[in-house]
Amino acid sequence: MEIKPENYIEKIVREELDSLYKRDTTICKCPNCYQDIMTLTLNNLPAMYVSSDIGHIMTMFNLSKDQLQAQVLVELLKAIEKVRQNPRH
Repeated sequence: MEIKPENYIEKIVREELDSLYKRDTTICKCPNCYQDIMTLTLNNLPAMYVSSDIGHIMTMFNLSKDQLQAQVLVELLKAIEKVRQNPRH
């Protein structure tokens, strides 16, 4: 069985962006804007690859979830504003 590494930060960014979409209907949800927001955000955060459930647990144990989510939220909001000012749709 092949184990595929997963960027744990990407998972958190997706969850936070989905949450922001629900709270702020002014954020464009088209595929281009979504990809641009994700890309800009992920490029400004450190990657954290895990390859198992234990890896997820250890990553969360070693990081403050609140601190990590705050960092993700700051970068997401910056990316949303940048995409809002220069949409590609």
